Amino acid sequence: MPRTVALIRGVGGPTALRMPALREVLASAGLGEVETLQVAGNVVLDDAGRSPGEIAQAIRDAVRSAFGFDLPVVMRTHAELVDTASRNPYADAAEGRWVQTVFLDGRPAAAALTLPDGIPEAAVLDGREVFVRYPEGIGGSKLQAGWFEKRLGVVGTARNANTVAKLIAMSA
Repeated sequence: MPRTVALIRGVGGPTALRMPALREVLASAGLGEVETLQVAGNVVLDDAGRSPGEIAQAIRDAVRSAFGFDLPVVMRTHAELVDTASRNPYADAAEGRWVQTVFLDGRPAAAALTLPDGIPEAAVLDGREVFVRYPEGIGGSKLQAGWFEKRLGVVGTARNANTVAKLIAMSA
């Protein structure tokens, strides 16, 4: 049975979470068998009949209670991840780590996205995702998830194409 994926925004640096501790906290919060990927807040779990909003709130509450961090959570089902990957116009780019999807927690009011002039990046807003290609790498780019959040008015968290593919496999 396909599983649900929770993307916790802002995990790292001063808000770093140890994945074994996170799995334990989420399991003890009644979220069942929990798997994590990397150290970036990627969580795969069974929905147990709960809505994405209920799961996101349970994760947010558990993280706040156990670790003291109030971190937004963006949810996607396995089917939604598969659909997202199939819609990514940059999926065939040579460097999967330089192609990101910014997963948004809701549909933005904007129907399109205007990028600054003179930048090498390309980005497309499609529903609750922004697909971004960084031909010169991500590190020095102004187009981080926060840039999109400010312009679109919704919370977002980015994952590269390689991570999205692994989350699809884990949630199958």
